[in-house]
Amino acid sequence: MIIRKEHAIALRKLLAEKNNNAPYSKFLESETPVLLELERAGLVNEEKPLQWVLTYAGEAVATVLNKAYENGAVPYIEGKPETDIEVKESLKLDKPEDWADDFRWIGSEIIAMLDAANRAGRVGPKSVEQLIKRGLAVRVYDKVAKKEYTVLSEAGKSILDIYENAHPRLIIDAKLADFIRNAPIGPAETSRLPLGSHEEHLLEAMRLIAYSAPSSDVFAFTALGQAVKHALENGGFGSETCFSEEIMWNIAHLADGEEVPKEALALLQELAFVDAENELLPAGEWALEAFRIWHDGPRKDVWTFAVEAEEVGVLQTIETLAKKYEAVKNESVLPTFDNIRREMIDRKVKEYKKLLERYGRKIKEIPEKFRKIAEQFSEAKDFAKWYDDNFMLRESLYSLESFNLVESVKDEKTGKEVFAITETGKAVLEEQNGAQRDISSTAVKAITITRKMFSAPSIEWFREAQEAKLVGTAEPTKSGYLYAKLSETLSRKPHLTKFELEVFHTIPAKGVTEQFVYEELEKRGYDEEKIRWALEKLEARHLIETLPDGNIVETNAGVKMDEALSGAPAGLGNPINPIIYRVLEALRKVGTLYVKEEKVRILPRNIKEALKLSGLSKDAFDDAVKVAKVAGFLGKNSITRAGLLVLEAVKEMNPQEGSGLDAFVE
Repeated sequence: MIIRKEHAIALRKLLAEKNNNAPYSKFLESETPVLLELERAGLVNEEKPLQWVLTYAGEAVATVLNKAYENGAVPYIEGKPETDIEVKESLKLDKPEDWADDFRWIGSEIIAMLDAANRAGRVGPKSVEQLIKRGLAVRVYDKVAKKEYTVLSEAGKSILDIYENAHPRLIIDAKLADFIRNAPIGPAETSRLPLGSHEEHLLEAMRLIAYSAPSSDVFAFTALGQAVKHALENGGFGSETCFSEEIMWNIAHLADGEEVPKEALALLQELAFVDAENELLPAGEWALEAFRIWHDGPRKDVWTFAVEAEEVGVLQTIETLAKKYEAVKNESVLPTFDNIRREMIDRKVKEYKKLLERYGRKIKEIPEKFRKIAEQFSEAKDFAKWYDDNFMLRESLYSLESFNLVESVKDEKTGKEVFAITETGKAVLEEQNGAQRDISSTAVKAITITRKMFSAPSIEWFREAQEAKLVGTAEPTKSGYLYAKLSETLSRKPHLTKFELEVFHTIPAKGVTEQFVYEELEKRGYDEEKIRWALEKLEARHLIETLPDGNIVETNAGVKMDEALSGAPAGLGNPINPIIYRVLEALRKVGTLYVKEEKVRILPRNIKEALKLSGLSKDAFDDAVKVAKVAGFLGKNSITRAGLLVLEAVKEMNPQEGSGLDAFVE
């Protein structure tokens, strides 16, 4: 949906004439491009040539627009008496005739800001100026809470509701199809598209592209747009109408084994969507994916991934030990915790010796991230103690397993806990070979956020993705596609360090601003980089989401995990981790659910079966049981309600839906 000056004036005319009982509104042929843009957004219909009428959604938008410049902005407050709220700043929208020619009252970036504010219950700091000047937000003072903040106006909430319920049209002619084929898939800076062009407006109206909040610095093809673009890159040539709703319906009917008219089949063959035997070609497969997204809607959740360079080093060490063991079959080089620790100490000692040799006496010039550890290393007499004081190996192993990069397993010969690299871990190792670096949740999200209906990454997220070599100038790199695909397909397990839990507890379900989280934790003496990485990991595990407007909210999984951890003692290290989760999952399988009591009881004789199902060594299993009891997930012979909440949360930490083509491809 896009509403600029020319669109607003057209909507105003249509509403005025409808209110005067006119059966339709007549427009000049020169105004057709504007009406077509409104039609693609689902706001108007053409009854006859040059005769247009409002749809239900179009009438609603026009009505909101009129109220916005006639009455001004009124706060939308849910669950609070009006007497508790005092309006501090509210602007009346100018009449459309007075707008600047390039002013966008509504666009995908505005919808993204409205959606974020609605989810968080307040307008984020990055959106305040843009929404207030459009009459879509109001600055208020809460007399009960005794604080000022910005909320959506009634107009802002109405526009969001209309957008979510409107049904855009999807019709692509040969000229627009060529535009789509030639445009970069994104994310890319908006300078890569001819802004203000009719084709660009059509794509945004049909929700095929989106712009970043708050200032449209970056654009990207949406989930629907990506599917359509892939379809048109493989087919859709040689016809006046290259892609449409009718074409998608016919492809869907064909895929379902239903009868399709001969003339429709002939067109699908001509456009290379199906072959001579009416089997789907690549263009047809992508058209079917486009139909699924168009019909059912794109994903609402944003999935992402994070791994630190330090963790990649641990992964490399496990690989080294595994290769040694395969070569010599000696238990002394099995990738056990002790052997990994021994190898890591050697690696780190060599690394910091080189660092000190490079900087010599200029130790103060060492990058801040390494300086404190280097200073301690220069004075260390016991390198093992120095390593343990500065590097949390067990936490790194938990983090790697939480993203399915490694797995704790029992060695059948010795019964010891050893660590095996998964196929996902091997893919990450291969990608990081020669380019070991941090991969942040934010950098990956710069790609995966495009899978939503109206979102593109902010310029800051885009730059972070470029720095991590996940995005080039106009589209994801091979590495970017890998991490984006992993984020939507890997199986997450829960993990929270003691510090991550502290950060997690500062974020209520409805959310707070990112700035508040940093200020609150910096007061407690934590540095910015430590806080940032805790937030990156929490988001990558799908427990929180940082929104484009500067708000942070808990996901559904986060709400459940927060409640599950509410009884865990303060100061408990790694109160939830992948090993505890595997124990809970195994015990649930051998136990009996008591619905009214909200617990699973386990007979003592079934514990051995649970140990076997978990795939863990006996020591790892027993240690996890002890911590789970302290955290409140297990009773004497039962999984408690908190434990069941953990299991429920993990389901929502992972995508539940998807199709064969619903992942990122190069």
